[in-house]
Amino acid sequence: MVNLLNTDLNLLVPLDALLTERNVTRAGARIGVSQPAMSAALGRLRRQFGDELLVRVGSRYELTPLAEELGSRVRDVLRLAEETLHPTPGFDPASSTREFTVISSDYAVAVLFPLVMARLRAEAPDVKVRVVSVDATAIESPQTVLRSADLLFTPRGQTSGIASTDLFTDHWVCVSGTPRLGGRLDEDGLRRSRWARAFADHGGTAADRRVDELVVGARVDLVVDSLALLPTAIGGTDLLALVPHRMLRHAEALTTVHRIDVPLPRTFLREAAWWHPSWQDDAGHRWFRRLVREAARGLPADPFADPLADPVATADLVATA
Repeated sequence: MVNLLNTDLNLLVPLDALLTERNVTRAGARIGVSQPAMSAALGRLRRQFGDELLVRVGSRYELTPLAEELGSRVRDVLRLAEETLHPTPGFDPASSTREFTVISSDYAVAVLFPLVMARLRAEAPDVKVRVVSVDATAIESPQTVLRSADLLFTPRGQTSGIASTDLFTDHWVCVSGTPRLGGRLDEDGLRRSRWARAFADHGGTAADRRVDELVVGARVDLVVDSLALLPTAIGGTDLLALVPHRMLRHAEALTTVHRIDVPLPRTFLREAAWWHPSWQDDAGHRWFRRLVREAARGLPADPFADPLADPVATADLVATA
């Protein structure tokens, strides 16, 4: 057993910063210390754990297996220490300087965050939000990544089993980088078309999977890991892509892409926010969830909302399984 009397617990804060930022300079800026001081802290941590923790790979640093394992545990320890030493049964957004971390696609950020930030500035001028790009790990292991983040924005059907709340609905539309005669394609034209997709390397979107059901062996010539970049990426080409309707209006205004009617069943998505059960009763987290829900309610209604779906929820859905 480790003797805490011989352990420098002050190293927990720089350790958390280093594991989060994976960069000595950025970690120092995160907690307000100089780069030399953070380098010295990293040296002491390496001696403490007998492990490099951060190793250089090319031009960047990566975490060692031990450091990966430490990440969520360190964050939990710091949160418990803060709650123990500074119990705050309530939460005052007007005076709080708390930082909330959201894991999200660029699509959800583009659609929702202008409204979120407007409300944040009105209610909590000193509260900060950090947005982290969603990746396969966040979808496959949400319980793990949400130990060190507040919310995960992703459509229903991609994850389950943890607390969540619905935000907004949308539907997928087909676009082309060049105009098509009559603004439509028949089934034969659809079968002969070539496609661009987002996240195809990770299974693609629900809408893309509907294409695969109809067009066996659909040719995909372009894959990007960004829904927001998809319309720009196909501009001027004959490629087709399926994108959420709420994201399309800006690209249409720039005539980057052209909407195409295709013989595919309409596919809907329901964007939701998910969080770790340990945050359920945290006063600040409850406030942030409410703020995000209310921001989402300010979005225009989806003109083609799924008639079989229930209205977007306004309350938390707490997983019991």
